[in-house]
Amino acid sequence: MRRSTRLTGTALAAAALAAGSALAAPPASADPSPAAGPGKVPVEVFSPDGSIGRTAASPDQPTPKTRALAPATVTPIEVNGPSENRIDLVFLGDGYTAGEQDLAAEHIRRSWEVLAAREPFRSYRELFNVWEVGIVSPVSGVSGDPSADVVKNTPLGAGFWCEGLERLVCADVDTVKQYAALAPGADQIGVVVNSEMYGGAGYTDDEMVTFSGGNELGPEILPHELGHSLGDLADEYPYWSNPGDGSTWDEGEPVEANVSIKPAATMRAEKTKWWYWLGEPSPDGGITGTFEGAYYTENGIYRPSDNSMMRNLRREFNLPSREKMIQSFYAASGLIDAHTPNARPVARKSTLSVDTVGIEGLSVKWYIDGREHKPWRGRTSVKVIGQGNGGTVKVVVSDPTRWVRNAAYKSGDLTETVTWRVARAGH
Repeated sequence: MRRSTRLTGTALAAAALAAGSALAAPPASADPSPAAGPGKVPVEVFSPDGSIGRTAASPDQPTPKTRALAPATVTPIEVNGPSENRIDLVFLGDGYTAGEQDLAAEHIRRSWEVLAAREPFRSYRELFNVWEVGIVSPVSGVSGDPSADVVKNTPLGAGFWCEGLERLVCADVDTVKQYAALAPGADQIGVVVNSEMYGGAGYTDDEMVTFSGGNELGPEILPHELGHSLGDLADEYPYWSNPGDGSTWDEGEPVEANVSIKPAATMRAEKTKWWYWLGEPSPDGGITGTFEGAYYTENGIYRPSDNSMMRNLRREFNLPSREKMIQSFYAASGLIDAHTPNARPVARKSTLSVDTVGIEGLSVKWYIDGREHKPWRGRTSVKVIGQGNGGTVKVVVSDPTRWVRNAAYKSGDLTETVTWRVARAGH
C-alpha cells in the first residue's frame, strides 16, 4: 500500500457477542469509553441479530501462547497488482491442524467472498490483493469453545471468553503480525478461528479482525471493522445500554465523514458534510437525511441513514460512508500502477504509457502544453511525434464514479497525474 490512511479509534475496537453482558452509559465525548480502570480499552460488542454496543476490555490476550512459529505456508488467493499499489488483505487461520488445512482454506475463501460481495468492495475488488497464511496447529479448535474452561495452545493464541465475554475472540497480536509478515503485504489482517461459535474482535489500530470461520455470520464482522480501519468511519449506533439513556453530544463537529451535529436544513444551507446526498435513496433503505442518534450518543448528533453497516451488521454502507470508503481505497492504492519514466526529458518520438489499476470506467485524458489532445482520450499509450516540442505532455487518470460527489475527493485521491517534459529538437 503506497499511502496509508489515518486510523480512527483507540488501541482496540473489538467486535463480538457478549452473552448477557451489561454496558454502562458513558459521558458524551469524542472517545466515550467506560471508566474501566487502567489498561482497559473500548471494545465493540456484537449480537447475533447484528446490533452493536460497547464496553471495555484489556488488550492483552489471556490464553496460552506458543514460543516458536509453527509451520506455515503463504498462498495467493487473489493478486490484482503490486503490493505497493494495492490494499493487501492477509488471512490467517488458527486452530486448524495439518489435516484441516483444506477446511481453513475453505473458511478463508468464503470470508473474502462475503466481503467482496458488498459494495464498495465489489466494484473496487481490483484494488485488493488477498493472501492466505496457512498455519498448522497442534490441536483442533481454540480456547473457550465450547465452554470457558477449555484451554488450547494454538499458534495464534486465539480464544473466546476474552475479558469474560463469551463471544469476544482475542488473539496474540504480536504473533499474528509475525505470521502476517510472511505475506508480501499486510495492510489489513483477518484471523479466522476454527469454530462454529459466533464471535470475533476488531483491533482497529492494529488493522486486525478476528472472527469465527465455521459460523455463517462470522465474516460479517469484517466489513464493519474495515469501515473503521480503512474508511475512518465512525460508529452510527447511539446507545451504550438501553434506548432512552438521554445522552447528549457536546463535543463539536466530529471529523468523521458519516456523523455530524448539523441537521439537514443547516447542512444544506452551509453546504457541509453530506449535504449533496440529502434526499437521495440510501443503499441501506430509505432516503439519505439526518437521523438523530450516532457515535454512542442519543441526542444532538446525526447519521446519514436509518440503519447502515456502521450501525448494524449485515447492512449496506450508506452513501456518505460508501463515498468515503472509495476515497480511502484510492488513497491507499492510487490509480496508476506504472508509467514511462519522467525524471528526465523524453525524446520527441517517444512512446508514453501508463498502466492503470483495473477499475472499470476510468477516465484517461492527455494534455499537450496544458490543452487536452482529444484524439488520445482513453488511450493508455501514445506516440509523441513533434508534439510538445520543448514543452510538456501530461496524462490525467481519474475515476468519474457517480458514487463520489465530494469535490475534494474527486480532485484529490480520485485523480492522478503524470507529466513528461519533451526534449527540444536537436537534443
